[in-house]
Amino acid sequence: MSLNLKVVVLGGGGLIGTRVVSALQAAGAQVIAASRRTGVNILTGEGLETALTGADVVIDTSDVPSFDPSSLASFFGDAAKHVYQAERAAGVRHHICLSIVGVDRVRGNPYFDAKLGQEDLVRASGVPYTIARATQFFEFMPTLATGFTKGLITHLPNAQFQPIAADDVAKALASIALNDPHHGAVTIAGKEHAPFESWFARLFTATRDPRRAIADVEATYFGGPLQDDSIIAAHPDYTGHLGFDDWILTESAQHALNHDRHADAVSEIKRSTTA
Repeated sequence: MSLNLKVVVLGGGGLIGTRVVSALQAAGAQVIAASRRTGVNILTGEGLETALTGADVVIDTSDVPSFDPSSLASFFGDAAKHVYQAERAAGVRHHICLSIVGVDRVRGNPYFDAKLGQEDLVRASGVPYTIARATQFFEFMPTLATGFTKGLITHLPNAQFQPIAADDVAKALASIALNDPHHGAVTIAGKEHAPFESWFARLFTATRDPRRAIADVEATYFGGPLQDDSIIAAHPDYTGHLGFDDWILTESAQHALNHDRHADAVSEIKRSTTA
């Protein structure tokens, strides 16, 4: 695909969105970072028609304002109604939806359930599409640790974990945007996988955190029981370049460690799965 294209990034002010915008600008694309801060509200449709005028590609990296299960379902449904209508009217040629590896294999996690529903809406939209399923981000590990910790013990699922840097996810999404739609799902994953407790032991050692990571056969992934390979990609289409030892030294890692901005979301998911 020619680089003479216009790309709209929904959620363009977020963790992944800002990075996708930068990657596409570096590639020479015309990019609009669409978010409520820039006057685009996918829940109401406000600003969408203007933002999508002349757009070739839309990348949806938007995230939910609430992790309550009913709010999750309504968010993706309401957003889909406005986004796909605007895309069809604008003649958008490629919609890219950021999703999660394992979303089709894990049931009982409210966020995964809602993202799987979002994927169904993408397929039914009538817009050429690619669903980009990524493994969990390094940047979310501090928050996940909080969600699994009781006292000084972090009780983790007895399964494999394959984290990836947000920068690598963004680069993969930019690459997908510069190519034709897949009309299906592709996977983006970290360069190595290992048991959950191994990854979090590395995190705690690197940050001199006194907590101890253990595998717990009773631990679910926020309500979703895991098999050993439920949330890893054995043969990813896009593999991250940054390993943990390099990531932990980055500014992104320090921000994640010092600003646990998803802690409230994790607490909300825990409440919804234990109520």
